[in-house]
Amino acid sequence: MGTTVEGEFERQTAAYRTELLRYCKRLAGSDWEGEDLFQEVMVKAFGRFRRWPERELTKPYMYRIASNAWFDTCRRRHIAFHPELVEDLGAIAYSEWSRYDVRESLEYLMDTLEPRQAVLILLTDVFGFTPTETGSALGQPVTAVKAALRRARTRLKKASDQAHFRLAEEAGKRGTTGSRTNAELFESFVKAFKEADTDAMFRSYRDLSAHGVTVDRIAFIRGQACFYFKDPDGNVLMVATPYQPHGK
Repeated sequence: MGTTVEGEFERQTAAYRTELLRYCKRLAGSDWEGEDLFQEVMVKAFGRFRRWPERELTKPYMYRIASNAWFDTCRRRHIAFHPELVEDLGAIAYSEWSRYDVRESLEYLMDTLEPRQAVLILLTDVFGFTPTETGSALGQPVTAVKAALRRARTRLKKASDQAHFRLAEEAGKRGTTGSRTNAELFESFVKAFKEADTDAMFRSYRDLSAHGVTVDRIAFIRGQACFYFKDPDGNVLMVATPYQPHGK
């Protein structure tokens, strides 16, 4: 294909196209409907990739687009949707998820996790902290962090497997208006992080997500914790604050 975007799309999806086609045929119950579904999935995925090229085209992401598309088809045609047919997606290991897969599932399923579990996943699997850095930030032993993180990942994966075909539909319905301003939301998250208050971090991150705002990443630069917030229009704002690890 000619353009750089198209070529990158082809490169990222090449490894599992055959598996994805097989999955589409399994969902649809016939070869020809499965092939139509596969083409619909590729068109949708390419459209999203053009708008958001930094979002990796992982196997979990593509499989979820397929199951969402089939879910919508079943609803349109008034035919039964059988969740047991999407078990192939449940077989994908958590280790194959990208930070975007984790963040999307986490934001939708935050209420299935305890606040501390959600914050541990957020810091490690979305922001890229090591367990040691996470323990330092929260003032917790690294062994306790690792054990709690293992339980949290298992719980999130199980909840996502049960609800994944609703994720994109519900994510698209999230409102981006409310009485609190983005500045207040940024400040509440940063304050909670500085104070290692996991309950407050959980609440403020959930509020940010409901307003269509994401914490894109956190970086530590010369003693400053730099928070990069992205609004629904794709604008990025950086907020910096002095960083002092807890328990030091």
